[in-house]
Amino acid sequence: MSSPAGANQAHGYDTEAASAQPAVIQQTRDSTPNATPDSGSHKEVGVSRVEAFNKVLYQSGRKGKVLLWVLGVSIGLTMFAYALDMGLTSSIFSTLASSTFGVHSSLGAVSTASQIIRAISKPFIGKLADITSRPTTYVVILIFYAVGFAVAASATNFASYTVGICFTSVGKSGLDLLSDIIVGDLTPLEWRGFFGATLSLPFVITVPINGFIGDGFVDNWRWGLGMFAILVPALLIPAIFTLYTMQRRGEKAGMVTMADSKNVRTGVDEGGPKGFMYWVKLLYAGLIDIDILGLVILGFAFSLILLPFTLAKSADGGWSNPSMIAMLVMGFVCLVFFILFEIFLAPKPIMTKRILNNRAFLAGVTIYTFNQMASSVRNTYFASYIYIIKDWTTYQWIIFLGITTMGLSLLGPFVGLLQRKTHHYKTMMIFGAVARIIGYGILVQPSGNMTQDTARLVVAQLIYCLSSFNVVGARVGTQASVPHEDMASIISVLTLWSTLGSSVGSAVASAIWTNQMLDQMYVEMPNVPKETILEIYGSITALRTDYDFLDPIRQGSIRAYAIVNGNITVTSLCLACVPLIASFFMPDFFLGKQQNAVTNKGLDGELVDVPTQKGGEEVVEEKPKSTWEKVLNVYRK
Repeated sequence: MSSPAGANQAHGYDTEAASAQPAVIQQTRDSTPNATPDSGSHKEVGVSRVEAFNKVLYQSGRKGKVLLWVLGVSIGLTMFAYALDMGLTSSIFSTLASSTFGVHSSLGAVSTASQIIRAISKPFIGKLADITSRPTTYVVILIFYAVGFAVAASATNFASYTVGICFTSVGKSGLDLLSDIIVGDLTPLEWRGFFGATLSLPFVITVPINGFIGDGFVDNWRWGLGMFAILVPALLIPAIFTLYTMQRRGEKAGMVTMADSKNVRTGVDEGGPKGFMYWVKLLYAGLIDIDILGLVILGFAFSLILLPFTLAKSADGGWSNPSMIAMLVMGFVCLVFFILFEIFLAPKPIMTKRILNNRAFLAGVTIYTFNQMASSVRNTYFASYIYIIKDWTTYQWIIFLGITTMGLSLLGPFVGLLQRKTHHYKTMMIFGAVARIIGYGILVQPSGNMTQDTARLVVAQLIYCLSSFNVVGARVGTQASVPHEDMASIISVLTLWSTLGSSVGSAVASAIWTNQMLDQMYVEMPNVPKETILEIYGSITALRTDYDFLDPIRQGSIRAYAIVNGNITVTSLCLACVPLIASFFMPDFFLGKQQNAVTNKGLDGELVDVPTQKGGEEVVEEKPKSTWEKVLNVYRK
């Protein structure tokens, strides 16, 4: 069970000047802003009104503090719902559901599809928050959650279950995206890592709770999903109500809040009644802004390329099946067309030249994408592996899988406090990347099989928790590299690619599993009837409940599981080396009271002095005298 990376989710750095300021994201293809003559004044009006409201929040005494605390508690409740969801539906209930329908090997395909949908929906949700408002966006997310869980819980076949899970993926996508944006709105860089990591603290509570819930619903997973159709709305409503309250207070005071739409916050839209054509034009402009056609092409490309890896084994003729070949060919054609479209045709490409020249973004997206990919490769069938090789109770199984989640959630705020103390993060990122590699390595025996030793499994889970040093640092570094108005865009683009990386990981794991597991079972159990092997291949619950731990069929299956999962983990180990290399290229911005490292302005809009930068202009520094000072200077830039 992985922590949300999730998700969880850096732009515009000029590589020609390694020590220069990070640049602003340019949303148009041309390097010159495509703005109206009065856009600058609109921006100034909007920014000043937002800063005025921030002053109300932080400096108006008790009322402002109460509003902040209520908002914080509301977001905490929201993330509590998210934690329960991620802890149960993503691993436990999906594993049990696939076994119920006798298609356990299709688990990777579902994970791949849901991850692609989750990735592509990020920019849509981000733009929806800009066009409408953040509480309205939460309402839309809530609808996707409730409908998705209802469909999955009432599914009569695995196809309808998959549809429901894909609906919930949209909700998950928006929940972590909006939470990250709100934290970025309210916190300076020195506290960004701490408060961003506290969003995962609910996992500390939900992991042990998940054990009891999962144990109670192991034979009734439908009721477990149905519970979320009621529980998630109940926990999200406080956050929605709080943001709407903030929005109304801002309107009455003639100020702009972070809950308002982007047009209101930038001064382009001064409020008032809106006609139908206004919303049509706004929707059209929003679809152009998120590069709707490019996203659709990208989604089709990844789907057509990745899904055959999970479906080929069960298709007639395998990879020789014309459908598999056609999907792959069309997928790569779509991918090439996407690249050409982005270079020559897209009015506002997903990846502008300004973004591609941003060293912090490139390092951050590499770290996030390969972290997610490596984690997804290992985690897709890790729960199944533990379920079979250990004769544990359901509660013990769930608690073990939650060790990493709990550890990452506990360690994250501590990493944030270290960043607050040291005002830097790069060294911690490198340490975390190394720890992740060691954690994967402990799982693999010299023979290449995955270990079955309980002590090694637990130690690996605990060491893997140290990767929080890498993840929290990458999040802060990427957000620091852009001005405030571009932060939502950078989070959307970063999570788009990292979530696609997760879908690639699920596809890779599924490809290894479907191409090796059944054959390996035949090798380990040559005298077992084919029908029996097919049954236990398709259902881990049948394998666990119908055969005692020492039964030859169970032991033969354990050997097959260890071999195949060993190959899967070695793949994760190789992928985890990439973030270590990328961490060396991440700039080590000073984390002070500024909202970002570009403008060096605080949350109230006032300039903040930092050791190396003031007001966006670089300060002339003395030349480093010693070799160590020279090395340190290069390292931090």
